[in-house]
This record gives sequence, structure tokens and C-alpha cells, in this order.
Amino acid sequence: MKNFIKTLLISAISISAFAQTINIKILQQPVEVYKDKWGVSHIYAQNEHDLFVTQGYVAASDRLFQLEMWRRQATGTVAELLGERELQRDIGTRLFKFRGNLTAELQHYHPRSKQIIEAFVAGINAYIAEARQKPEDLPFEFKLLNTLPDFWTAEVVISRHQGLLSNIEDEINNARLVKILGADKMRELSWFHPKNSDNEPNLELDKMLDNDVLFEHILEYYEAFRAPLKFPKPDNKVGLLDDFQDWYKDEKDNVGSNNWIVSGKLTESGYPMLANDPHRAQSTPSLRYWVHLHAPNWNVIGGGEPTLPGVSIGHNEYGAWGLTIFETDNEDLYVYETNPKNPNQYKYKGVWETIKVIIGYG
Repeated sequence: MKNFIKTLLISAISISAFAQTINIKILQQPVEVYKDKWGVSHIYAQNEHDLFVTQGYVAASDRLFQLEMWRRQATGTVAELLGERELQRDIGTRLFKFRGNLTAELQHYHPRSKQIIEAFVAGINAYIAEARQKPEDLPFEFKLLNTLPDFWTAEVVISRHQGLLSNIEDEINNARLVKILGADKMRELSWFHPKNSDNEPNLELDKMLDNDVLFEHILEYYEAFRAPLKFPKPDNKVGLLDDFQDWYKDEKDNVGSNNWIVSGKLTESGYPMLANDPHRAQSTPSLRYWVHLHAPNWNVIGGGEPTLPGVSIGHNEYGAWGLTIFETDNEDLYVYETNPKNPNQYKYKGVWETIKVIIGYG
């Protein structure tokens, strides 16, 4: 690490691996960043705000095109870049956009998550502002697609397009099977747990579903905005876009859960070991982004995601942690009854409610 240390200036990030000092006016105090030989940024800040500004800045400097594609998926603007084939995705994104109280939503993640996310976004935007001033230095993907990176908002960070949701397709497929087989046969052939006589699920369909509405393409826009983004061959022409064909891979179902800890009494080092399989897809560029965050009350290193502040899987001086994802019953599909006299109304708790119509960008 000694070889990478560099002097910094006031209100600047000193990124040692590049032997440069970068002045960013939004920083409150000087910040040091050391790039180790594996390319991992070790960020040393004097306050929490500057820590996450810098995390956003260095993530953007390392993964700018990946961040731009995430932003487009989150804002429903993929079709601007990749054409008509992505219109369904963009429509779905805008239909499922979060429209609640943003401040309340941001506060769900951490006692100071609003401030952390806003600082992280400010850091990303600081780098994007610099990059837009010198388009000739942008990564080649931007030149290939003749585009510039655009600015982020906090809504981009909390976008649902990559949410760990999993079972809405199961909901509708189960309903279709009940329609075809009947509730008793479906219960006999399926495994709904906990499995005991006191917890048998009620699989009877609502009487309003007596028609064939379940067999229509109900989830068209949902599936479109949640689908992995790929770069297909443009009109059967061979080009550089083919290189991105497999950016994102679909995950496999029912892969099990792989997490365990080995006691230090059983390891050669004498320290406990944590093994963790988060069940996320292998992809290029990687979903994971390693970083070391150090500031007052912060000292953590591990793998997060370049689009999110903080560290998801890692350790501090006290312990280590991991995460895994698996299929749970975390989504519900509702079919609302509309007013036959006014299709712009739906029934909610026995009362006709007027549908809120949003016109424009959404």
C-alpha cells in the first residue's frame, strides 16, 4: 500500500493509483482513496457525508457504463438507446415506478439513509459532470452507442427493476392450475408449507375469475421491465454490440441455500470462516463491487453493488456477514373489479374508487 499513497489538497479526493488530486466542491473535508493492486478502492474520509460522496464518485469512475444502463432501466429510457424492442420494458418501468413519499421510503433502509443515498448520488453526478466535459475520454461503449452518461437521482438508487422479487409468476400459474385442475387436485399435487392439516391453503378462486382472464398475458409489462437487459444483434447484423449479448444471465430456480460458518477451532488460521453464496447471477460487468469504507463510525470492507451505497457482504473489525436470496411468497396479484358504468373506477373495500390517471413521462 505504501507505493500508492499520495498527498491530497483541501476539499479534494486524492486517488493514489492514478497519481492525481481531484477537486470536488461538495466535499466538506479532504478524502483519501487508495487503489490497491486488485483495483479495490480504500476510502478514508473524515465524515459520513464525504465517505458516501466518494463511494459514488469512485464507483462511477470504475463502472460508468454499467451505471448508465442501470439508470436507464430505472427511469424507463432504455428504448432511447436500444430502440423499439425495449419499449415494453420502458412502459413497464414507468407503470411500476414508486410514487409514494420519497423521504419516508428512503428512511426505511438506515436511520440516515436519505442523507447517505443523496451523498452517494451527488458523488456519482460529480463524476458524470466531469466525464461529460470530455466525451473523448468516455469508455468506448458510449462512443459506440453515440451517447453520454446522464445524471442520477435518489429514485434511481431505489428502483424496483432489480428488486429481489420472485413469485408473481408462481401466483398466476397456481391460479391457472386451480382453474384447470380444481383446488383439491392442485393442493394434492403441490407442496405448500408448512405442511400440516391446520395450515392447508385456501386455493379457491374468486368467483369474479370465472372467465378466461387468467390465461391472458396479464404480466406482459411486469415481465418486460424485470427482464435481464441484453444487447441482441442489431437487425441480424454482426457488430460490436454482440460482445454484450450475455451481460446478464438468468438465475436458476431452486438452487438451495449455501451459508455456513466454521469455528476457529477447526481452521488452520485459528479464526472462524464464513462462507456465503448470495445466489446472484455471474455476469459481465460483475454485479459485485468491492470497496473499503472508513470514516468515523464506519470501517467495513466487502462486496456491494456499484449502484448502491454501503457494503452488502463483508466484514468490519468485529464480525462478518453475508446474505442469500431464495424464493419466498413476497408478491401478490390482484384483479380489480371495474365499474361497468364507468371503466375509470374500481372497487376497493366495497366502494367505487376513481383510478388516478398520470399523463406524460410518468
